[in-house]
Amino acid sequence: MHTLRNPLTYINELLYILLFFKVILFHSFTDTPLSSGVFSTSIGFLLACYGLSFLFSGKWRLAFSGLISLLVSFVFLSNAVYLDYYSSPITLSIFGQMANLGGLGDSITYLFKFRYLLFVVDLVVLPFFLWSTFPYTKKRSMVKGVIPFLTLGLLFLVMKPAKLIFVDRMENPVQAYDSLDHVVQYGLIGHHMLDSYSYVRDRNYKLSDDDRKRIGMVFAAERDPADHPYKTYGKGKNLIMIQVESLQSFVLNEEIGGKEITPTMNRMMKHSLSFPHFYAQTIAGNSSDAEFLTQTALYPLKSGSVFFRYPSNTYHSIGNSLKKDGYSTLGVHADEKTFWNRHLMYPSLGFGDYKTIEQFPQKELVGMGVGDKEMFTETAGILKEQPSPFYSLIVTLTNHMPYDLPVEKQSLSLPKEVNGTLLGDYLQTVRYTDEAIGLFLKELESDGLLEDSIIVLYGDHNGIFERDKSLIEKWKGKSISNEEWYREYATVPFMIYNPGIKGKEIDAYGGQVDVYPTIASIMGTSYTSGLGENLLDSPSGTVVIPSGGYVTKSLMIGKDRIVEGLGAQEQEMLNTSELIIKGDFLHGNE
Repeated sequence: MHTLRNPLTYINELLYILLFFKVILFHSFTDTPLSSGVFSTSIGFLLACYGLSFLFSGKWRLAFSGLISLLVSFVFLSNAVYLDYYSSPITLSIFGQMANLGGLGDSITYLFKFRYLLFVVDLVVLPFFLWSTFPYTKKRSMVKGVIPFLTLGLLFLVMKPAKLIFVDRMENPVQAYDSLDHVVQYGLIGHHMLDSYSYVRDRNYKLSDDDRKRIGMVFAAERDPADHPYKTYGKGKNLIMIQVESLQSFVLNEEIGGKEITPTMNRMMKHSLSFPHFYAQTIAGNSSDAEFLTQTALYPLKSGSVFFRYPSNTYHSIGNSLKKDGYSTLGVHADEKTFWNRHLMYPSLGFGDYKTIEQFPQKELVGMGVGDKEMFTETAGILKEQPSPFYSLIVTLTNHMPYDLPVEKQSLSLPKEVNGTLLGDYLQTVRYTDEAIGLFLKELESDGLLEDSIIVLYGDHNGIFERDKSLIEKWKGKSISNEEWYREYATVPFMIYNPGIKGKEIDAYGGQVDVYPTIASIMGTSYTSGLGENLLDSPSGTVVIPSGGYVTKSLMIGKDRIVEGLGAQEQEMLNTSELIIKGDFLHGNE
């Protein structure tokens, strides 16, 4: 006569089987391939955990397995939501940025899909089995339970890297510039294992002699600004940089419903040096990456935000350069001072003062913080009292996904094919921010500051992505090819404005890493130790767009080509930038 196995045993095994199905589910939802490495790494991890569960008996064994299932299911769920928007998985560094979640509730709700509940629906019934009166099972011995499954699990875990080393002769089987590569090669579980190792390894990174040699070969030495008609045009003038949330170039000089979408920026372009082939280069730090790129001419980290991971490093930046020239410096943002850790990072970037929502009356709260109109109005008053010459970086906020602008603040009459869509909401908030900038310019003019100021405006990253292309196609009534998307719709604005400038388009291809050297040449200040190029002295060039932010694959875009993936030189440049930051290379080289 056979004795029935304890039902708890079946439930325990079922949890691991369901976790394996969640692996398949995750790759299906995120459209990432199920490679052999995904299977071997995932199976290895689950077998190892199953083996460790034999250290416990009865409900304790089920509790252990339930905890593993809960944690792994949460990892799948959170990564599915995150990867769907940012095209890269979560890293430990990004978990360190959880302080930002307070203001992102609407964005997270917008991104959540009900199908993601499949990752956790099985866990709802788990408490029933934990609270049941099933009899306890005996704990297996180390030989019969733990060691066999743990050993088998470890063998599966090393299967993929062993193949790459001994069969494919790969020198470093786990090296990848972006985290998505790890997900493709090793699965989400493997990605988090490798990411945890990298996080611990890099926390107190010390530069080796070889590292310093690599930096020396790639890192640009101090250089004089190149000759061009606007060299030192802004020397002694105030500098105001406006980083506009989610602003893309395709809205410029466009009308909808009989109205201009961006009338203020359209007027600015008539007195601006503008760059139609300009791209965002942000990765996991999103808006903070844009600030880092433009202020330092270094590329962001492949994992996490520099603002959170290395806020106390030494950086050569626009703010630090202008401070040496006698400028007062000020940063302005309409959210809490701790958002993106700016209160710790801004002093390292050379900002002597920092104004946030705490300093504003908060009469107009829109979306995540103070509305752009109130923020710009208050900032104009602050700048009127700011010692001259001054440099101010102003970061807008209202045009943030999900672009939920109250009806009474909307100015555009949208056609039915656009109204109520993500694109329609985006256009409304873009117009609102444009109006706010217009009010700001009028205040500067009435205060006598406009003529004596250089105003730089740029977008931080895209707000409408390639996955939303069908919305624009419906609006435009035409099909948009991949190349047209990258050239006409994926660019972000970059313009250098002053009433005395005659409007001109600069044909150079560039990105946010090129802002510092370009502005330095106009302001007549020093540009040292950066990886960017002066776009006023670069007739064409190629812009590098790293993957891991809002694009799934790294790109190189130039006048005659769009290439997926990076060349050896471009990859080395990104790796070198990573070393400079992690090793605090500039410390002692101010």
